[in-house]
Amino acid sequence: MTASLTGTTRRVTVVTPRARVDVALPQQSTFAELVPQLVRLAGASGQASAEHPGWVLSRLGGAPLALGLSVAAAQIRDGEVLHLTPRERPRGPLLFDDVIDSIASVADSSGGWGPSVARRSGLVAAVVLLLAGGLLVQAAASGSVLAPIGTGLLALVLLLGGGALSRAYGDAEAGAAGAVAGVGVALLAGMSVLPPHPLFSLSAGPLAAGLAAVTVYGVLAAVSVADRLPWFVAITGAAGFGAVTTGVVLLAGVQPVSAAAVVAVLCTALAAVAPMLSLRLARLPLPRVPDDMAAFRADEQPSLGTEMIGRTSRAQAVLTGVLVGLGLVVLASSVVLSTGGPWEAGLAGLLGVAWILRSRSYAGRVQRLVLVCSGVLTLVCAGVWLVASGNRTVVFAAGGAVVLAAVVCLVYATRVARGLRSPYWSRLLDVSEFLVLLSLVPFVGMIAGVYEAVRG
Repeated sequence: MTASLTGTTRRVTVVTPRARVDVALPQQSTFAELVPQLVRLAGASGQASAEHPGWVLSRLGGAPLALGLSVAAAQIRDGEVLHLTPRERPRGPLLFDDVIDSIASVADSSGGWGPSVARRSGLVAAVVLLLAGGLLVQAAASGSVLAPIGTGLLALVLLLGGGALSRAYGDAEAGAAGAVAGVGVALLAGMSVLPPHPLFSLSAGPLAAGLAAVTVYGVLAAVSVADRLPWFVAITGAAGFGAVTTGVVLLAGVQPVSAAAVVAVLCTALAAVAPMLSLRLARLPLPRVPDDMAAFRADEQPSLGTEMIGRTSRAQAVLTGVLVGLGLVVLASSVVLSTGGPWEAGLAGLLGVAWILRSRSYAGRVQRLVLVCSGVLTLVCAGVWLVASGNRTVVFAAGGAVVLAAVVCLVYATRVARGLRSPYWSRLLDVSEFLVLLSLVPFVGMIAGVYEAVRG
């Protein structure tokens, strides 16, 4: 590092939209002096349009370097890559000589009702109406074998229609909307398979059959529609976990709260391996550490950029779907746990805290929001049990804890806005996450009756 801080020049690579050059920049020269020379050396003189007068230097993802700064003042190091890009033209404030024009411009900029909004509204209305139609068919034939036959045929029509719209007509959004509507219809069909063919039931038998039907339907929809993959991954994963859990409750005679506790902790553990699972499903090549340079060159396999970008986007979509599916299972389990006692409600609270803390491990905005929302909703389930318990002292203490958490969130928001981050707080949150995850085990053991079985 000492060698890179000494000397009169800095050896850097300058990247332009169409070329890259390796140059040595004098430390005492300002960027105002260097930029014209760099533009000439890179042959970029005629590449700037009227909308982009002039050029600026910047680090990757950073703000443009001030032209008055010298190379030494900007702390440029040997080996850095600087990007020479056209400068944006500053836009002056709009001046209106007519009030009507100013109102119309603001209305247009705030977003109006256009074709895209109308299309999405029509698709949402179609999904709602299809679900309502399936429910009416189920209600008309409930109590007889015609109920599962009618709703099953409707679900099959929606599945085939969604695949046809997506593949034959090229309208993937409409096809996905029809297939998503068929999910609810398939749930109704599965619930009414077993006698006495009820309209809707949350008993173990009808619920297991309905979730199994949704699982099969979700797999077929993901293959036939080939669009909105995260939706069907989430639906299939959540329904599959639910079908297995309700099946265990039905066949083995396990208490629902015990099964909910085990499956919620299992899904929380699986959230840690969700990124690896998404990489496998998207068929992304996993990096390998070579033993030496010869092994590195032997294993070197260049990949096409567009192909890798597509696979990476697919992996992100699959990861979002997996996390949503696991979050739905944890949320449903928390609803069941909130019907139990203090141990069950305590486990629901710990699960919510664990999911909120686990969100720090994900850099993606959507993935982090999925984990935070799942954790908050799980905490709401624990809070509902707490309020229903009638213990005013505990409720008051919980209210104080919630207010304290709100203050911590406000402090965090103000510090992040100013770019202030503390490694001590990060380490404290890491330790807290480890302790919360570790505490899930004794709670599950208590709810599932492991300690009583050990004591005999």
